[in-house]
This record gives sequence, structure tokens and C-alpha cells, in this order.
Amino acid sequence: MPKKVDHTERREAFLRAAYRVIKREGFAGVTVRSVAKEAGFTTGALVHYVDSMDQLLVEASEFSARDVRAKMEAAEALEDALLSLREVLYLALPSDADKRGNWNYFLGFWERSVYNRAVRKVTHLRYTEWLKRTARLIRRAQLAGDISPKVNTKEASRACVALIDGIAIQVLRSGQSLPPGEQRAIIDDWITLWLKPTRALPSPPSPRRR
Repeated sequence: MPKKVDHTERREAFLRAAYRVIKREGFAGVTVRSVAKEAGFTTGALVHYVDSMDQLLVEASEFSARDVRAKMEAAEALEDALLSLREVLYLALPSDADKRGNWNYFLGFWERSVYNRAVRKVTHLRYTEWLKRTARLIRRAQLAGDISPKVNTKEASRACVALIDGIAIQVLRSGQSLPPGEQRAIIDDWITLWLKPTRALPSPPSPRRR
């Protein structure tokens, strides 16, 4: 009797494989053959689950966002509003090999968005989600009395997103070293100078969340 195939599990395997290939080799290394091989299946099995390479990349993008989103939601749930904001911003930094891999993935995804409407739509949705999250965190800290009420939440949200994008570009493309501690110090300085907190920043978070 033929073995019953769990189609959800099979699709997840292909998405994980595509994400691993892209992080390791970049978008140029992504082919139907390379993804199928990474997943341990035939190319015929892969094309049964996706209609095109762009569809695979779009779905792999959503797969990659799950883990980051879950960690950010956990940080956002912290009781201390100012610490919560800083933890989320720290999580977005390219401060270790895995996060640098994530950023390399999204840099390639952004480039592809110039030429592909479906990829561009996902890119826009990601930025909308990220801007809403940072604005929500800043507003929460304002309501808690931790940030000056004079700060424009929308402008501050765009500024911190632009700052993190800039840090990532420097780390991954400038050829200049920017150690994790310096990345976090830039975030702390931005919080202090732009948001004008009404109290000292909380103690540094535990290394496992950095």
C-alpha cells in the first residue's frame, strides 16, 4: 500500500530547503534542482507543489518571517515598554551569523522585487508590518510615560527602520566591521537622542536574546 503523503509537511520541507539554499548561496544559487536536492526529493516532486520559482520564493519568505515574528512578538509582550522596544530593535540587527543570513536573504528578495510584482507586494507587506510594529512600540512607551510625548510616532518609526536598514547594509556590504556590541550601542544612542526617554534605559538584555 503506498505511503500516505502529508502534503503540508512536504510543502514545509521545500520551503525550509529554499530558505536554506538562499541563505547559503544567495538568490543566484536557487534553482528547482538545488531546492529539491536540499529537501531530499526529486525535481518532479517540487514542481507538484509550486507553479513557479517566484511563488516558491514568496512562500519561502513567509516561512522565514515566522521565526523572527514569533521572537519579536515575545519581546513586544515584555512588561517594561522601553525594554520591549529595545529588545525588538535588537532582534532586527544583523548581530550573528543566522541574522546575517536572514538579512542576505531579504536583500536578495528586495532586489528581485524591482522586477517581480508578487515579490514586490510581499516586500511592501513586510515593511508595513515592521513600521506598524515599531510605531506601536514607540506609542506604548509614550503612554507608559517612558518617552517624551513630543516625539512624532510616525517619524520615529520610519527613522528607526531606516537606521536598522542602514546598519544591515554596512555590516553586509561595506566591507567594514561593525561588531554586535557597536550595533546595539547605535540603537541605544538613537533611543536616547531621538526618543528622549524620561528615565535611564533598562539593564542590557540577556545574551540569548541579543
